[in-house]
Amino acid sequence: MSKKRQARTKPHSKRARDHRLFANCQVWTWEGMPSPETGASIATAQRHTGFGWVDLGQDLAQHLLDLPRNWLIGVRALCRSIDGKEWMESCVFDLPSYSIQRIENAYHELRAEVLNAQRTDQVYDMGWICRTWSGQKRDDPLELWHYHDTPEDVIRGVIRDEQRIKRMAGPGYSEERKASWQDFNIRYLEDRKRELEEGEAA
Repeated sequence: MSKKRQARTKPHSKRARDHRLFANCQVWTWEGMPSPETGASIATAQRHTGFGWVDLGQDLAQHLLDLPRNWLIGVRALCRSIDGKEWMESCVFDLPSYSIQRIENAYHELRAEVLNAQRTDQVYDMGWICRTWSGQKRDDPLELWHYHDTPEDVIRGVIRDEQRIKRMAGPGYSEERKASWQDFNIRYLEDRKRELEEGEAA
């Protein structure tokens, strides 16, 4: 009497399931728009669904950052000239299968790189944005993903689709936002200088 063969199945992988579940998420923060309660930068995390981008709570946002994932990373500076023209200076790169928590110093280096390409007095805010992907990376020759939550006039510099611009756009320029960032930048540079000096002395 022949025995029936049992179908072999791959063992369930929580890590693989998690990787797929959070395969189209993004998280970002702006230095010049701190929390009014704590004064710290606010990290916003979202996941893309059939109904558009949905906000994630702080627990899921932290979970998103804790595990290795495929990341698109961008550091960006919002700029405005004295005649009101706006643009964005940025630096983007890919980071496949990596925990973003392990590249803490990368932001400092990229931030300096972006600011070196721009007059500081024309910057009115700066921050970073990260987006995940799974499988084959989506073709995006204009790198539009890192324009998310930037002002309409900045996005309008790369695309003309008004509906898409409205979906992507975030808060625009204000004197308060610029003053907040300029103050943040002074404190950031002082703290960063102190950290480097203490590191060299250790």
